[in-house]
Amino acid sequence: MGFPDVLTARHEDRVSLSQTHLPTKRPVVVILGMHRSGTSLVANFVHAIGVDLGNDLMPANEWNAAGYWESRKIWEAHEKILKELNCDWHNPPLSLPANWWRKPAIQELKNGLLEFVRSECKRTEKLWGFKDPRTAILLPLWREIFDELQLKPLYILSVRHPGSVAASLARRDRLGLANSQALWLKTYLDALTQTRHNQVGVVDYDRWFGSGMEQARTVIESLSPHQSISEEQIADAVNQTIHSGLRHHSSEHNERFLPIVERSYSLLKQAAVDGKVPDEIWNLTETFEKTKDILSIWEDLVAERDAIITERDQQMDWCKKKYRIYRKFLYYSYAVFLILVIVYFASSFVLK
Repeated sequence: MGFPDVLTARHEDRVSLSQTHLPTKRPVVVILGMHRSGTSLVANFVHAIGVDLGNDLMPANEWNAAGYWESRKIWEAHEKILKELNCDWHNPPLSLPANWWRKPAIQELKNGLLEFVRSECKRTEKLWGFKDPRTAILLPLWREIFDELQLKPLYILSVRHPGSVAASLARRDRLGLANSQALWLKTYLDALTQTRHNQVGVVDYDRWFGSGMEQARTVIESLSPHQSISEEQIADAVNQTIHSGLRHHSSEHNERFLPIVERSYSLLKQAAVDGKVPDEIWNLTETFEKTKDILSIWEDLVAERDAIITERDQQMDWCKKKYRIYRKFLYYSYAVFLILVIVYFASSFVLK
């Protein structure tokens, strides 16, 4: 029996048990993490060990040559949801509006996701899963989907040094260091807050290249504590997906980061080694949640400033546009004047 067959067989065992004993929620793999933090690598690895990630995957490109392993349907829905919330992935508000996922327009998008997940679970007998970094800030919506479909999320959290993330985002998206730090921190604290009462497997991107087998075991344990996979099968999957060409930015950085960012990464990095999220992380998430209301005041001030700047820019654009029109009018008027002068003198010469 091959590795993918093992996953399928184990899932079928759980289904048969659920039919004869107490109902059991079907497990689904949910890969979380910051953009440019190795979520694609984790998705590639779980695919190699038999997890079904669907047939509508986004194609590879210059920024992710090994593939994104990301459902286009889910990506499109997430983008539309963020648009409904007047933001995008690189500038989400510190705190989304209360019950934001209950807005009619977002509920419609949620229903589309629900039906998609339902169809995917019917399509395959394998363990199904998905990955999109946007999921971390949209987990309240996804938790409703999991509950309504009687699914049990198996969370895998991929972390990476914030300096490497910032370097990658600067190169691809031209994001500044402060923006990247804030986004890194919010992504992980949101993900941890929403998954606190679930088992979360934490893996560190950089450790894949030095301790790949240990990282692989963490992922497999997250999929099922009772999974029986040989060391040879794990090694084959690691060799298939992990190579040095995936590592474009060093984990050694000279930039200064906010203390809370440095501490959060240190704790998550340790969690990837120990296999347990330390209590201090939960203290950080609680503090973050408590201070959101206070910090949102400053966020409102920034929003007001941005609105003023936007209005000023629009006025300047209008003035520039008006100036260009006026300048063209003068040019055309001057050209017509010259033509009339030439015609006048030409006519005078002919008459003489």
